[in-house]
Parts: sequence; C-alpha cells; structure tokens
Amino acid sequence: MSTRRDFLSASLGAGLIGMAGSAKVFGQSGMEILVLGGTGFIGPHLVQYAMDRGHKITLFNRGRTNSHLFPEAEKLVGDRNSDLAALEGRKWDAVIDNSGYTPQQVELSVNLLKNACDQYLFTSTRAVYTDYTQSIMDEDAPVGPKDIPESEWEGYGPNKVLAERIVQTAFGARTLITRPPVIVGPGDRTDRFTYWVDRIDDGGNILVQGDPSDPIQFVDVRDLSEFYVRLLENSVSGIFNTEGPGFAMNAAGLVHGIRAVTSTPSSFTWVDWDFLTGEGETPQDSLPFWQPPRGRYLNYGRMDNSRAISKGMTFRPLAVIAKDTLDWHRARPAEEQDKLRVGLTREREATLLWKWQDAR
Repeated sequence: MSTRRDFLSASLGAGLIGMAGSAKVFGQSGMEILVLGGTGFIGPHLVQYAMDRGHKITLFNRGRTNSHLFPEAEKLVGDRNSDLAALEGRKWDAVIDNSGYTPQQVELSVNLLKNACDQYLFTSTRAVYTDYTQSIMDEDAPVGPKDIPESEWEGYGPNKVLAERIVQTAFGARTLITRPPVIVGPGDRTDRFTYWVDRIDDGGNILVQGDPSDPIQFVDVRDLSEFYVRLLENSVSGIFNTEGPGFAMNAAGLVHGIRAVTSTPSSFTWVDWDFLTGEGETPQDSLPFWQPPRGRYLNYGRMDNSRAISKGMTFRPLAVIAKDTLDWHRARPAEEQDKLRVGLTREREATLLWKWQDAR
C-alpha cells in the first residue's frame, strides 16, 4: 500500500519532470484556432492557455453557457446539430472539437471544415476500446464493440469510434485524436474525482471500494488542454492515449495523496468489490472513478501513455490537482456541495460499513 511519504516523493518527482520542458511561445503571428464549444469544462482551460500563448480563438456554440467568458475572443453562434451557417466561408489553422458526441454531429462539422483548416483535433475517449485485456493497452488495441454489427452500435464509446472514423476519412494525415480517461480538476461537475476530494476532506471513517492495489488513471483538465495546444503548435498528427499520471498509481496512492492536502483526521476501510455489487452498488455511479481490474476491465487502469509522453505531455502532481479541486469545490454553491452527482451518501456509506464489519 502506498504511504503518504511515497505519494509526496512521487508527486515531487512528477512535478519536476513536468517543469523540465518549455515549448515555444507564439507572439502576434499565433495560430487561428476554432473551438467547437469552448465554454464547458475543458473549453475555458484550453481557450485561456491558447490565448496566453498568443493564439487567436474563435468560439462556436449556442451562446447559452458561460457566454460572458472571453470577451476578447471571436464568438460565432449556431448549433452543431443543425445550424453551421456561421462557419461557412471561413478558414482556420486548426479546429478543436471537444463536444462531438454522435457521428452525425461530427460528420456535419467535418464535411464543412475539411477544406477550411489544416488540422482537426477530436477529443475521443478511453471508452472506444473493445475491452481492456490486451497485455499492452496502447493506441493500436482493438476498438468498437465485439461481435455486434456496426448498425447496432450505440452508446458513448461506440459513437466515439464511429466519429473518429469520420474525422480520419476526411482529414487523413491531418487528423489528431486524443483518448482521455476520466478528466479531473477545477470545474469538473461530473463529481467523479470531486467526490473523493470532498469525502476525504470531511474526514472520519471512509469507505473505499476494492483493493488498495487497484490501478488508477486520470488526467487533469489543464494538462490535457496544454497538451492539445502544444500538439497543434508542432503540427503533430495521430492518436494519443492521454492518461495520467506520469507514473503508475493505485487506489491507495490516490486516497492517501488526497488526504495529504487536507487537515481533517480520517481513516480508510477497504470494502470488497463483490460485497458492494452484491449490495447493489455499481462502479462509476455510487462507486466512482475506477473499475475492478478483472474480466474485460483487467487493464483499464494500465493504459499505455508512452506515445503522448514522447510528444511532450506532462502531468501535474496529485497534490496540486487535489488542492485546486478542493478549493474550487468549496467555492461552489452550497446545494452543489451537498448533493454530488455520484458517490455514496453519508447515510448509505455508514450502512455499508456496518454491514461489511458484520459480515466479517
């Protein structure tokens, strides 16, 4: 099991590695980048970083979410499902598509923009892979559902596979695809990582699912955003697993690392996956953030990120991510802090802990 000392040493090492490289900063001749969306979770971090580096940003969205952000950026209003008129007759150096979900959405934008930009960056997902049983889970592992006709594919991962193909067909060697895991950090309203930061900061006896050695991967939204901009600056193409951190981490390292940035006394009780699922709890919902490493999820937390690292991807220390997320979370409205989207309620957690102790 990772100790707090192990965590702090690893975090410091990762931080020094992350600061070792420094990419070229563009001036007045920066790139012209179109961002489809740009005001949700990834978008604000991405746009700010790109603008800080001298790039000119155009935002295309419905103008309904955080429309006050980035008054200095050009803003085009439309709907990627039905109204792309504002994009017609324009050209950009690159397009960043963080919001494409269905192949139909992506096909509309790709068909319009394939001759209007030099590069198209599509944010896909780790969920595209058929399963996670390959000994090396790199970008060449099989994707898409197995033994199901494509005409019957549905859901998040399969839709992203089909969308990837549309981008690749239209842009060829100008295609850039990323496959991130759970994206964390300030602004993440899915609460998958925030649940752990919130729960550990509250202290007490904390239920943690599975085994301390369960492997875990995630990526900070700022690390992902910065990597995107650097890839475009260097005209990189290809497919990248953008999993962090920069070293192998397990569940014990995660929870002890988060505890290291809090001052509230706490302890952890590890509860078996089978017991929890037998009680009706499921990974990603009431048990957020990682999967039991077995069956089709054997190497879900061991994705190969060497290709991204070779192109300059760096990772913030967990201590920084946890502290920044906690600060953001504690500044949220009280109702958002009190009712997270995922995770166990305190009452349910206490009941499960009592049942687990009684079963043993």
